[in-house]
Amino acid sequence: MCGIGGIINLENNPINIIDGAKIISKTLQHRGPDDEGFLFFKAEDVVCSYGDDTQKQSINNPFNFSAKQHIQQVEQKYTGLFVHRRLSIIDVSESGHQPMCTANGKIWITFNGEIYNYIELRTELEQAGYTFKTQSDTEVLLSAYLYWDSECLQKLNGMFAFAIYDIENKKLFCARDRSGVKPFYYYFKNGVFCFASEIKALRALPFIETCLNERALQHYLLHDAIEYESEGFLKNVFELSPSHFLELDLHDKKIQLKKYFDVKINTDFTVYDDQDFLVYKEKTEQLIADSIIKRLRADVPVGCCLSGGIDSSVISGVIAQHNKNFNAFTATFPGEKIDESNYAKNVVDFTQANWHTVTPTVEELISDFDKLIYALDIPIWSTSTYAQFRVMQLAKQNNIKVVLDGQGSDELFAGYSHYYTTYVNELLRNKQFKQAASEIKNFGNNFWLLYTKENAKRTLHYNANKKLLNTAFVKSHTAPENFTDNFSSLNENLHYDFFNHRLKTYLRCEDRCSMHHSVESRTPFADDTNLISLAFSTPSSYKINNGVSKYILRESMKNYLPETVYNRRDKMGFVTPHNKWLADLIEKKADLLNSSKLKPFFDDRFFVKTDRSTKKHHRLKNTANYKEDSLTFKALVFATWADLMNI
Repeated sequence: MCGIGGIINLENNPINIIDGAKIISKTLQHRGPDDEGFLFFKAEDVVCSYGDDTQKQSINNPFNFSAKQHIQQVEQKYTGLFVHRRLSIIDVSESGHQPMCTANGKIWITFNGEIYNYIELRTELEQAGYTFKTQSDTEVLLSAYLYWDSECLQKLNGMFAFAIYDIENKKLFCARDRSGVKPFYYYFKNGVFCFASEIKALRALPFIETCLNERALQHYLLHDAIEYESEGFLKNVFELSPSHFLELDLHDKKIQLKKYFDVKINTDFTVYDDQDFLVYKEKTEQLIADSIIKRLRADVPVGCCLSGGIDSSVISGVIAQHNKNFNAFTATFPGEKIDESNYAKNVVDFTQANWHTVTPTVEELISDFDKLIYALDIPIWSTSTYAQFRVMQLAKQNNIKVVLDGQGSDELFAGYSHYYTTYVNELLRNKQFKQAASEIKNFGNNFWLLYTKENAKRTLHYNANKKLLNTAFVKSHTAPENFTDNFSSLNENLHYDFFNHRLKTYLRCEDRCSMHHSVESRTPFADDTNLISLAFSTPSSYKINNGVSKYILRESMKNYLPETVYNRRDKMGFVTPHNKWLADLIEKKADLLNSSKLKPFFDDRFFVKTDRSTKKHHRLKNTANYKEDSLTFKALVFATWADLMNI
């Protein structure tokens, strides 16, 4: 797990590549405090260099990717650069130093992530005649690329974002994992190509030409859409989409993007069958357990996040069968309705984990607010992210470098309430009226309220945020690409959320919150190829059954859960007393909203009706019983982000 970056100057622009290297490395230091490495290149002329944070063992050792000279001694003649910041997890010795190269020095890589099946791939490659000098998954990835070229991506089970400099083929090959667990951003203009793990590292480069992308801002404020399109909040800064790779031909200076993975979706309706369900149940248990066990591979201690929900509890239950002395981390809110610590305590008693808790307060949020927004890189939805931020901080304080978390399960197995609407519509579409009636009855008294609301959103496209936004701003941009609420089946809805939409946004928060604290977060539900394929082949009727969400997950993993968690029907996730906190946040940040720099954003440009917005703020100060106020919070977040990013 690391931070990566690079610069390719294709047209000899007057940029200082040495300074660029130092800027990227310093900005991404939190992602890799254990080691620092640089590669400078021009055609076949390459030099490995080190910085002030490079571990001594990585300098002038026998490996051919050993750092040879200090960055201050590197000449400006080079046109290409790789940066690597290392968080040492697998093969923590100097043999895991990056950038790394093949034995012949013709292929170089800077890699962020973990290849969980690297042991199996290594065996396969050894049988093909390859030999290995290290115990790292990075060397396995390099050999896989050398053997299979771009087809190596089909072999990888894990989370990854990497760039490869292929000297003989004169190209840069960059790739990102299937669901977007690991980030990859790039900039390409006027013959300069740059990439980095975080937007802030690109923003910090003095030669980057960028500004606010108002289209992305409109999507965020109006549709709650974050990074639904490749160009995000900054113009000319693009995200490499999940399941895609990028090739930059260094000769003709052209970029090619290609999707390398998609999953076959079972959209055919299948009536629930006990025998067939047992087959899926056994496969699901096997693949979930296998995914979790593979993600325990590390040369440092591994813990887990524990909310008290089913997903994190399943992970804890599986870990407990393989490690009797693991650490679990929970955010608690004593006295609040949202507090789940009693469920987490049940899991701790069941697994005998070492339990660590943290109770975030609004005072701490106010103190950490700028740090939180800077860490997250782009605007966020809710204060709930702060609970996640503090859990990761808690892991670091207890010297745990790796945690497992439950992101992805809801999008595989139908964990959110809006999926009930999709499923009932699927039942009605397939003339399963009796089953539809049963689902409605078993869901409870709130079904029709949910059903009416969700269907109204899908057919009428009503959005309450419009009344507080400038009409011209609202109309100036269309909805995000591939933005839809209409699905013919539950699995189609899940696929939409899993790939490049809802889940990707949650994974971005997962990555930034953990890596800000130099903690690696692994997500066994989000990036295991076999599990993903099985889940999307599983019939809808096995995911929601008699008003029970994630039915097949509950049943397949029942033996790993305490009974109280197995029987849970409420869904929370990382939640906070949002509205209670928001009133204090607004009061403390009022000067920012009215600053000379940001006031134009709130005077007719975007938030035209600021008087009504102010009344809403006063309402929030008087009571916490209103529904979570997302637009007011997003306005505050945007103002903070714009200030920190110097927009």
